[in-house]
Amino acid sequence: MHDVSRLHPHHADEVITISPRRRAIALSVLCLCALTTAIDITITNVALPFIGRDLDASVAGLQLVIDAYNIVLAGLLVLGGGLADRYGRRKLFLAGYALFGVSCLLAAFSPSTEALIGARAIMGIGAAGVIAPALAIVAAMYPPEQRGGAIGLWAVFGATGLALGPIVGGFLLDHFWWGSVFLVNVPLVALGVAVGVVVIPESRKPSIGRLDLAGALLSVLGLSGLLLGIIEGPQQGWTSPLVILAIVIGLALTAGFVRRELTVSDPLFDVRILSRPIVAAGSATLFISYVLFTGMLFVVPQWLQGVQRQSTVNVGLLLLPFAVVFGLASVSSAATVERIGARATITGGLLLCALGIGALAVFPDAAVEASIVATAVVGLGLAGVIAPPSTVVMNELPPAKAGDGSSTNMVSRFAGGAVGVAVMGSVLSSVYRDHLKPSTRGLSNAQASDARGSLQGGLEIAQQLAHGAQSSFAGSIRDAFNSGARVGYAVVAALTAIAGAWVWRALRPGGSAPTPS
Repeated sequence: MHDVSRLHPHHADEVITISPRRRAIALSVLCLCALTTAIDITITNVALPFIGRDLDASVAGLQLVIDAYNIVLAGLLVLGGGLADRYGRRKLFLAGYALFGVSCLLAAFSPSTEALIGARAIMGIGAAGVIAPALAIVAAMYPPEQRGGAIGLWAVFGATGLALGPIVGGFLLDHFWWGSVFLVNVPLVALGVAVGVVVIPESRKPSIGRLDLAGALLSVLGLSGLLLGIIEGPQQGWTSPLVILAIVIGLALTAGFVRRELTVSDPLFDVRILSRPIVAAGSATLFISYVLFTGMLFVVPQWLQGVQRQSTVNVGLLLLPFAVVFGLASVSSAATVERIGARATITGGLLLCALGIGALAVFPDAAVEASIVATAVVGLGLAGVIAPPSTVVMNELPPAKAGDGSSTNMVSRFAGGAVGVAVMGSVLSSVYRDHLKPSTRGLSNAQASDARGSLQGGLEIAQQLAHGAQSSFAGSIRDAFNSGARVGYAVVAALTAIAGAWVWRALRPGGSAPTPS
């Protein structure tokens, strides 16, 4: 009977021999990288109002500031894994991290919106170079019995970075200019590169052929097209020609990539690993976890600031219990897997997440304290579904497939993150607009459009109305947002509960026999 939390016996190939001290320092560099690249995903959102004011950026320009990083990063993950397998994981990691640091410096002092968008795109290239080979480096350094704890620590730092982004951003923006949210990464990256050069061992995939350039092009364009469509869907509307074209082209090119990888002798990415039920279950868990994670981080800060009228700094402080519970519980996630098994840990984590997000759906207008408790429950659940599935996927595969496993983990995370914001954004926006429609009948077309566009836009329109109407309209705006949040949370809670039932079945003992590599 196969234990999905441990490596298959015939997968226990050689591990790079380095001293425990060097290995621990190398893991610290990988964790530092996971933290800084993840923080950059969410910290920028907090700075958008300041960037818009200082650079006179349009709404479309601000959206590109966010999208340039996310789309480039996600689009290059598979290619990054292929390059690392062929030319050296250490080389790509260090080059990517250095590029990330330089682009953070460029972003901090960008003189225009266009320059900032360009710096963010370069930042995405660098981040792809470090994230794509990270888990393969961990797998090459650690023996099977120690790998779960190492992967768990790396995953904790990455996910904690997402949660810390709004907190760190709120503090920096309360004391410094918007460029500080990028500049804060530079000394950390410099330290990571300097230490990483000395301690990270080189590894690559054995007996590998030439790089599949056609497959690389298909993967980059396919993933980028899909992510562009998913990210722009809530903003442009799902019937927008741009969104439809991006998704259709993305799907077509991704299908072409899969067909090609099944036929070439040296595939860029071995898509056959996804036929393993354990790999599929682990990847699906990461996907749905990040749908929930990013969806919640998209709505809760808006609710705290717009509905509960909290300051930017207070929003960060109120999210701190979520981050603390998640971090502390994640540290012990490997021990939890050892004690009760991966199946119970992952399924239990998903159900806890569904419970926490479901509580937010039932009580969207509850006291702040009750909502913070609900987010802490989500944090506890996420501890069981961020690190353990990564270990499950990597331990299901032989070391020769470590690069493919690393790419699978990363694509699942970033695709889930994009879909999470898209799902929550679309559901919230649709319900919000419908609920608000009767309250906007006395407004001008421009005012009604701005009010229906977002919570912040609606509250700004309320301030323009006559004194007697301000309070009533602002109340309608907040009620409409709560209605949209309730439905969005309910949708994500249902998806998470369904995923929990499926994972429980997929990870049952004897449910997946090892397949030949």
